[in-house]
Amino acid sequence: MRRLAIAAFMVGLLPLTAFAQNKTPMQTLDDEKKQQHADTEKAYQDALKRLRASSAPAAPVDPWQAVRPAPATSDASKK
Repeated sequence: MRRLAIAAFMVGLLPLTAFAQNKTPMQTLDDEKKQQHADTEKAYQDALKRLRASSAPAAPVDPWQAVRPAPATSDASKK
């Protein structure tokens, strides 16, 4: 009887070791989401690099230029 119980216990442990080696469907989905997120982040960073490289530094734009009065000239600059 004791041998039978030990044998049944050992046979019962075999599937547990097999399942421990495989990933569950949820773990597989999580890995896929992480990979997709990493790919999206890399594409975003590459797009930012291309954007910064292609845009030349432009002169600063002053949207209030028409509203602001002309700069006052000092007496020293008139002479």
